[in-house]
Amino acid sequence: MEWLHNTQTGNSKWWSWWLGLVVILLCYIFLGTIPAVVGAAMGLITLSTDGSIAGGAADPTQFVLLMISPLMLFVGVWVAQRLAHRRTLTQLTTTTTFRWSLVWQSMAIWLGLSIVATAVEALLYPGRYEWSLDIAQWIVMAPLILLLIPIQASGEELMFRGYLLQAVARLWAQPVFLVLLSGVAFMLPHLGNPEMDKALGGEIPMALNYFLMGVGTAWLSIRDNGIERAIGVHVVNNLYAGMVVGYTGSVLGTPTIIHANVIDAWLGVIVICISFAVLIFWSSPRTIAADERPMP
Repeated sequence: MEWLHNTQTGNSKWWSWWLGLVVILLCYIFLGTIPAVVGAAMGLITLSTDGSIAGGAADPTQFVLLMISPLMLFVGVWVAQRLAHRRTLTQLTTTTTFRWSLVWQSMAIWLGLSIVATAVEALLYPGRYEWSLDIAQWIVMAPLILLLIPIQASGEELMFRGYLLQAVARLWAQPVFLVLLSGVAFMLPHLGNPEMDKALGGEIPMALNYFLMGVGTAWLSIRDNGIERAIGVHVVNNLYAGMVVGYTGSVLGTPTIIHANVIDAWLGVIVICISFAVLIFWSSPRTIAADERPMP
């Protein structure tokens, strides 16, 4: 777990962690939401009847404006790491150099598992999926999704599996505790997603989906001694939801190739557990080869 102890270099005084947290929250919550607020005031963002933002929608302008906040999370973590702690971003991700091979490997495996899970659900529950491709909309949105979603997902991994776990590990580096903490920390901000109210099975299994994603990616990170594989899982998971299989009420709301009529939360719990089990078994520590190309 050397990666968790990269905080032994640079500045790790107690006040630096509070300063870093303030910087991250300032970038994410304050600076990140200004474009959405301005966009809503200018009519560039569609609002629901209750005044809340109506998903990501298929409009490119609205999608970009709503994605600025999670993108600023990435920026906030980077600024905190560089200015508050005087460490590189790579020190949040691994012990040596960023291992791109682990990212590509986990993306390929998770994508394959996602396709299999969709196919099995379609066979078990005929009628849940329907073809929804609007080629004109999809082509316009695809470049934006491919550009912004990886940054958004990577930012969340840098925060929840990188910054948070390294900070807490200075107090108690017990792996089980860190894994459970990651699950809870990742679940909490996602409880406001519209999926919570629309999932088949209710809010508890839907919340469990987010918890298990946090647990699984933290487990991978601690075992791999770095978060590269977790980044790959998170990126391809969000790309799949944003481009391939979507559903009504999705927090992304982007045009997809296939549309799901329901969000089966309990089935999602089963799929996540099986998928992480397969990924962990498939990618044993013996297969972890370092890629010497450093992160920019």
